[in-house]
Amino acid sequence: MSKYRVQYTNNALTGYNALSASTRKAFDAAVDSMSYSPRNHGSAIRGNPDRRSATLAGVITEYEVSSGVLVVTMLHVRGL
Repeated sequence: MSKYRVQYTNNALTGYNALSASTRKAFDAAVDSMSYSPRNHGSAIRGNPDRRSATLAGVITEYEVSSGVLVVTMLHVRGL
């Protein structure tokens, strides 16, 4: 199983930076776990299996999976 590289849009990075240190640490661990099988987390948005919405360590995310280059792009990150 290949690990996907995770990158953040500016919008997602703003949300990530707003997380508390303890939430960020738990979120980073959850993202690392998700990066091995990004389509097995959350649910497809509007039926598109590459566009996902998932709650990771209590943080709401939307991300896009690019299988050809093994990249997950975080589009939105919102702490609860």
